[in-house]
Amino acid sequence: MTKKLFLTLMVAALAMMVAGCGDDTGSRTPINGSSRLLGAAIPEGAVITSATLGIYIIQNSNQTVNSHRITDDWTEMGVTWNSFGSAFDAAVEGAFTVDGEGWRYSDATSLVQDWLDGVYPNYGFLLEQGTTYPRSIFYAREYGTVPPTLEVCYMTPDGIVCEQFESIADAYIWELNPDDNVGARTVLYTGWEQATDYTKYSLIRFELPTEPPPPPPDGCTRTIGYWKTHAGFGPQDDVVTQYLPINLGDDGGAKTRVVADAQDAVDYLSQDVYGKANNGITKLYAQLLGAKLNLASGAASMVDAEIAAADAFLADYDYMDWKGLSRADKDMVIDWKDMLDDYNNGLLGTLHCD
Repeated sequence: MTKKLFLTLMVAALAMMVAGCGDDTGSRTPINGSSRLLGAAIPEGAVITSATLGIYIIQNSNQTVNSHRITDDWTEMGVTWNSFGSAFDAAVEGAFTVDGEGWRYSDATSLVQDWLDGVYPNYGFLLEQGTTYPRSIFYAREYGTVPPTLEVCYMTPDGIVCEQFESIADAYIWELNPDDNVGARTVLYTGWEQATDYTKYSLIRFELPTEPPPPPPDGCTRTIGYWKTHAGFGPQDDVVTQYLPINLGDDGGAKTRVVADAQDAVDYLSQDVYGKANNGITKLYAQLLGAKLNLASGAASMVDAEIAAADAFLADYDYMDWKGLSRADKDMVIDWKDMLDDYNNGLLGTLHCD
């Protein structure tokens, strides 16, 4: 180790001791406003909103360092210049400038999405600055406190979630010593050490665990349009009849409607037989029937109170009573209809089947 590099490492180490030596992934400042920095599994099929490679610089070079996709497998304690060959894609994935000590970041969104979608196997990143002098120096994971990181942010039903991963393998390879492995070193290099020298590349790899998305809680919901087109009167099979009869109103109510067969179901769901689409009770019939079909098919019950209230009302009122209702009663009917519509569309805590 050169005297200059030794002094640089000592100064950086002392600065970290002052700031607190207990720094780890869980306490590190998020790159993109992460809600989590746990490195947890990413749901299969996740849509990546951003992925950011983070490298901690310990020697300024004022060079531009490019990241590339590695195209073949390698191991930290086995890779050499000769064994690696030219196993990387020439296309540049991202870049950062080595213009001072500290963290620098490079975009990796497209490549991480391709890894998670199975377009390419995940063999990690190669860093290079061509054959330029002076060289750039970064911390490897063996240094301990500031390993290379990859922050991945993705969409969830509750918003964007970010996970930060530490490298599981990193090494540099050197054209001057083509059969040497230096995977145990605490630093990584790119570029030339002297004005006339041989190239160094750095290799960095991350594990990105995935998990299947959670199943819908207690089944899922479908819209009234689904139930109308799956009553056996078109190319789709009849999946409605098995859940009938269904009452629209309390049992024994003077104006309770009984949906006895698939044709009845289509008539109520179409909203053009028992009133028109501008009739609030006609709309309530359709959404209430849809909700009861969803419950019968195993969806989680999220609207019990609304269903009970609507049934009690429909025991005494039908679509022919709509025009004579007070404004307060009309508003109440529309509120029930809207709540049941949201439930049928998967907006009230249970997932929509699509």
